[in-house]
Amino acid sequence: MNSQRITVHVPASTSNLGPGFDCIGLALDVWNESVFSFKQEGRTITWNGYQPEIESKPENDLVFQAFSKFCVFHGASLPANLHIDCTNRIPIGAGMGSSAAATLTGLLAADAWLGTNVSKNDLLQLALSIEGHPDNSAPSIFGGLVGMSTDENTVCAHSFPIAPWNTVILIPQMNLPTKTARKILPETILRKDAIFNIGHAILVMQALAEGNEELLQFAMKDRLHQPYRIPLITGSEAIIKAAEDTGAAAGLSGAGPGIIAFTMTDPNHLLSRMVAASERAHLKIETLTPKISSSGAYVTIQ
Repeated sequence: MNSQRITVHVPASTSNLGPGFDCIGLALDVWNESVFSFKQEGRTITWNGYQPEIESKPENDLVFQAFSKFCVFHGASLPANLHIDCTNRIPIGAGMGSSAAATLTGLLAADAWLGTNVSKNDLLQLALSIEGHPDNSAPSIFGGLVGMSTDENTVCAHSFPIAPWNTVILIPQMNLPTKTARKILPETILRKDAIFNIGHAILVMQALAEGNEELLQFAMKDRLHQPYRIPLITGSEAIIKAAEDTGAAAGLSGAGPGIIAFTMTDPNHLLSRMVAASERAHLKIETLTPKISSSGAYVTIQ
């Protein structure tokens, strides 16, 4: 508890990857960095980069809330002098795990402050209890490609090999809260659709490991979430088709509205085709071409 400066680094993530709804996640080399200091009285939080749409009170922010919940879980009181300076490089509300990154930031900072040294598996369990699904938290914790499954309130995560893919992410400038994207999904599905997704999810993992573009394009088809979410995102179907026409594999990043495409070749041609499709749909967009991050979240203490 005597640490005067704790810095938490958490990578972005993309999840689902087509058929792997809530079961597959991948860490991306885009990082949030948050500094926690404890010298001056009072509690403050500031943001650089992407700004959350909340009031500036610390208790309204996911980072602070996760820090607080960790302390409560371990029977500790919150510090009276807590100052958080967040540098947010992960776009917010884009399907790149910004809320999971914020939650992990608070949990890891509180763990460092209390000196509890929780394991990565216990950290994932805590994140699951807050987030409700592990598909962004797991890759941000472990790095790389992660498959996971929940059994009642327990989550099991496993890292899988992955080839050196290039990614292109195109983010339409629209508001699509994850809660909205989840609410539109049906409560029940047909058995044939479940079988379809199970088979395709298995092939996604193999295609990602091999660097097989043709197999990945086939495998990223989905019947559980994308058919319901894509109509909410203007132009997304045409953007995905434009990516696939180059030989890439593409789909929604998480719940959207971000669209991610994978290629083993130079991503510039892929990016230009996706941008052209967005222009035809008259969309305002943001684009990123992040590498895959083999590293997960980490903490430095000064």
